[in-house]
Amino acid sequence: MAASPYKKREPNIREQVYGMLRQDIALGKIGFDVRLVDNEIASSLNVSRMPVREALLQLKNEGMLDSTSRGFVLKVYTPQDIEDIFSVRLLLEPAAARFACQNQSAMGLLAMEHAVARIEATHQQGDPLDNIQANWSFRSAWINMVPNKQLVDTMERLHDRADQARIACLQDADFRLGTLQRAQGICQAFRQRQADEAAALIHENLLICSAAYCVKQAELLA
Repeated sequence: MAASPYKKREPNIREQVYGMLRQDIALGKIGFDVRLVDNEIASSLNVSRMPVREALLQLKNEGMLDSTSRGFVLKVYTPQDIEDIFSVRLLLEPAAARFACQNQSAMGLLAMEHAVARIEATHQQGDPLDNIQANWSFRSAWINMVPNKQLVDTMERLHDRADQARIACLQDADFRLGTLQRAQGICQAFRQRQADEAAALIHENLLICSAAYCVKQAELLA
């Protein structure tokens, strides 16, 4: 069979910087007290300033950063903001989970199962950053099986808006255990190809997380 003339394009510097910053935000490595300055980031990465600036502006346009007189900082969301964001996620993600379950692959299911094992291991270790990364891997595993990429793009833009509250919640062992149990239930629904059950469990998880994050965000801002 002839090789395809189309090759996957390697991400350019802006895309690489954007991906790195977005992941650091999602994992809680960038806090509210951190100021992101384009020339400082460019110097640390040994790249030019312009692609870093463009990556920061993209994150600002997506609602993850605010600009200041000197650099960028994490956007501060109120509990009401978080509730509003989750109300949109509730409209999108259960339906996406149903599509993913119907469209699942053996490789995708295996990725979900591996992620659940990581969630359990990091729950036992008690590290919220490792645990949030494991939960992120689990979410990515089922979302990667959603056939509608426009839906995926929309969901991804909403996911990282409550990261500080999420990390604070995951410091609590009971909350981590509940997260693990819900991930196990979702994985089981996928394994049995119960699309409606998968959608219902995603809906339940979003409701629980929304309530917990709103309470925690109010405490963080107090």
